[in-house]
Amino acid sequence: MSRDADGSARTRREVLSLSATAVLAGLAGCGGRLSERLPGREPATIDAAALSEATRGETPTVPDTLPVDIEASFVDSHRGLARSKLDATPAPFDEETVPNGVIRERLNDAYDHALQSVRDASGAPTGHERLDHAVRARTAAHEVVAAWDAIESELVVDDLRAAIPAVRDDVDALEARWSPVGADPVRAAVVHREIERGLRGARRWLSIPDGQLRAATGQSLELADVAVDIERARTDTAVGSYLFDRFRGRLDEPTDLTDRLTTARDDLRSRIDRRADPLPSDRVEDPTSLVDRDVETTAGVRALAKLASDARRRIEDVAADGGDPRLASDVLSATTTLTHLRAFESLRDRIEGGDDVAVASADDVGAIRSEAVEAIEAARDADRAELMVDALLPGLTGNIGWIDDQFDRGSGSVRLESVSTDAMRYVVVATLCRALPATATEATGVLRGSE
Repeated sequence: MSRDADGSARTRREVLSLSATAVLAGLAGCGGRLSERLPGREPATIDAAALSEATRGETPTVPDTLPVDIEASFVDSHRGLARSKLDATPAPFDEETVPNGVIRERLNDAYDHALQSVRDASGAPTGHERLDHAVRARTAAHEVVAAWDAIESELVVDDLRAAIPAVRDDVDALEARWSPVGADPVRAAVVHREIERGLRGARRWLSIPDGQLRAATGQSLELADVAVDIERARTDTAVGSYLFDRFRGRLDEPTDLTDRLTTARDDLRSRIDRRADPLPSDRVEDPTSLVDRDVETTAGVRALAKLASDARRRIEDVAADGGDPRLASDVLSATTTLTHLRAFESLRDRIEGGDDVAVASADDVGAIRSEAVEAIEAARDADRAELMVDALLPGLTGNIGWIDDQFDRGSGSVRLESVSTDAMRYVVVATLCRALPATATEATGVLRGSE
């Protein structure tokens, strides 16, 4: 670190950058990596088949869980509703029943989705996932039956208008009797976040502009869209009510945890404010500026910029009013933001310590992928702050299978810059998952008053 006469700090990278400006100005203006723009230098590439081979392998599973005993009968009730809705139609549809090809394809897609979700509701590994699939089956089936009823002129706009007030009353009734009760504030925060999501979601689904209703008149798919929004609100309310009753019913002495959750939220937010200083205030045009040493724009540096951008966005979202209720949601959201900040600091230290986290071969990509898989497994199997880790890990792991697919490009070769960009996603996943257990432990201590 050096200082100008006016006392302002300058990193070594900035000094070198300024001194080299005159030499590189002509070449820098053309963009891209300098080594790829020099005369006679072709862009570096990696064999596509080797990349595909290097990114094959088992992907870790991280099931969605919820610390509530969800009865099989409740899941089956939603599956049964889905089946009864489908049985009320002649689906799957053929050209004779639905001549319009666009409408027919849309309805058959929804029908297939509903059937798949019914099957998934039986085989998912946790009660929470089974319930989620059953709810998806119910709403997809409702799209099918609503569209069919519209085609048969058995569903009109006035029917939808008439249905909204009753569902809104149910949402109001749930919110009026709900409160963030519990015994353990961590378990309560995890459960009540799910209930809050349902309440906010239900109100959002019911925010149907009158213009949308008018435009749906006589349009089967548009009528089905509105009908599905109402059904989603109805389902979110039913699930939220069930979870609240099941959770509260298992408490010996339900305690209102509003004050505890409020204190924890404010504490976690103050920690975010203190740790956010290293983040750039604006969008980063040159990711290497985030590191106080000379380094290429490697997969690691790209991941650092991604973590910085995501952390900054999350911090800005805190200031936005996402609607009530969201106290428990804010606690877990703050914990996720702190995880991003810890991950950013960790990766920056790693790169400044000499590890560029670069890829130059398919083997390098495979090694970075292995890091991500191992980090996911380590976080999943962590023996500390399990409730918080289990609640947040599914949202941080990304979809390793989807990232793998980006490297399945058949034959030929792939530019190294493109490979580095895709490999960056593995680095982000690995770094976040490594940061999660410690952050979850910190947040757990805040919630329980021990930190």
